[in-house]
Order: sequence, then structure tokens, then C-alpha cells
Amino acid sequence: MISGMCVRCGGRIAALQKESVVREKARQLSDQASYPVIYRMLKGIVLCGVCLDALSLIGDDICQRCGRDRDLLASIGNEGLCRDCFHGEDDQILVANRSLLRYEKGEKDLLGLFKYRGDERLALYYGTLLAITVQRYYRSMGFTCITMVPLHPQRLRERGFNQVDLLARHLGAAIKIPVKPLLLRTKDTPKLSKQKGRAARHESMREAFVWDGQDVPVPSAAKILLLDDIYTTGSTLRSCAKTIREHLGPSCEVYSLTIYR
Repeated sequence: MISGMCVRCGGRIAALQKESVVREKARQLSDQASYPVIYRMLKGIVLCGVCLDALSLIGDDICQRCGRDRDLLASIGNEGLCRDCFHGEDDQILVANRSLLRYEKGEKDLLGLFKYRGDERLALYYGTLLAITVQRYYRSMGFTCITMVPLHPQRLRERGFNQVDLLARHLGAAIKIPVKPLLLRTKDTPKLSKQKGRAARHESMREAFVWDGQDVPVPSAAKILLLDDIYTTGSTLRSCAKTIREHLGPSCEVYSLTIYR
């Protein structure tokens, strides 16, 4: 049985050959309650069995704040935190981040195709990965809404679309949570990959966003799911979360979700 083309390798997806990998990955990513949902998502994802098996999944042992895979760390701080989070600033601003995949070379190439070409099949693929991540980590959270990290208007004109908007649309449909744009980017910061060091990235994101949800009703005690594609140092996500909490107040909780960590 053949069911489409794999978005990673371009080969045909043989559903029968993929089935054993789907079951293995579903067991790895779920508990008994979430297994049926994650199984269905993996079965429908546009990957062949070989590419699904090769996904660079983050393990079960993670930093409880930023979601980093502890397998990549030499040591871990107190309270289940990695060294960066343990020695970093107070992160009441952003409660936690969760991601599904490690950001490795093959992943960078595929994400680049999506970010700069906007292939709708990749939007569905990444949206499904994000929905799986919600089921894995945030299933019982009861989020009020999903919002996104916005692009600066100049960058948006150059690119023609915001890839995270497409991801939010697919994720919201998959997990039945409304999508509400709440932020505007007022500072055209250099790409984070071009900035050296955490301090430079943190400074570049200072006051980079303003509240833009005047016509969007959001309760002050909301739980917001903030969406982006990659968590690197967390500077962008924390800047967004800070703006949201400054507007809604300290009762608001902001959690972030990314494809990659």
C-alpha cells in the first residue's frame, strides 16, 4: 500500500512498511492515554518509514524549563534545570519551553526550504510535529489560545509570509485551540544566527515587541501557548512573553512551543 511522497527524501511512502516504525515511535512519545492520538498523527505524517525512524527526537530526560535534551549536557543543575537555566535570569516570564527535535544539520536544510519557500506540505508536516509535541508535554494544560512570534514588517515584505503563521493555523486546527495574533514586532533585529553570544542576542531582543491584541479578548489569567520554529537561547520567546505579561498582568502564564531545540 502506497500513500504519497515523503517530504524529506522524496520517496514513496509505503504504509505497510512504515507501520512498525509508527508503533515504535508512538510508544516512545506517549503514555497509555495519549498513545492513540499520537499513533494516528504519526501514521498520517508525510514521512516514509526510514525518515520517520531517523528523526532526531529529544529524549525523555530534559531540562524542565527550556526542554533541552540532557543527553547533550555534561551536567545538570538543581531543580531539574540545565546549567544555562539554573544560572540564568529568573524565568517567571516564560514558564517553560518544549520542543520535539534536536536542531541538527539535516533539519536545518529542511526548515530552510519551508521558511523561504513556504511549501504547504512542509507546513502540514511541521504542524503535525507541533501537535505531537503538545500531546507529549502539554496535553492537560488547557491553553486559552495560541499566539506566534511575529516577523518585522520589512522582513515580512521580503519573505511574503510568516512561516509560523502557517504552523499556528495547522496546529490550532489539530488541537482545537484558537489562534490569536497578539504581538507586533517593532525592532528589525539581525538574524540570531549572525549574533555572537547569549548577551548580544538578549540585548538585541530588548523591547522588540509591542502588544497588538487590542481587538482580541484575552482574560488576564490566560494560559498562552507561544509558537516559534526554533528555541536557541530563548531570547526571542522571553521578549515576547514579557510583552504579553506586561499587558495581561502577572496572573497570565506563557508557555512556548517550538519544533527544534
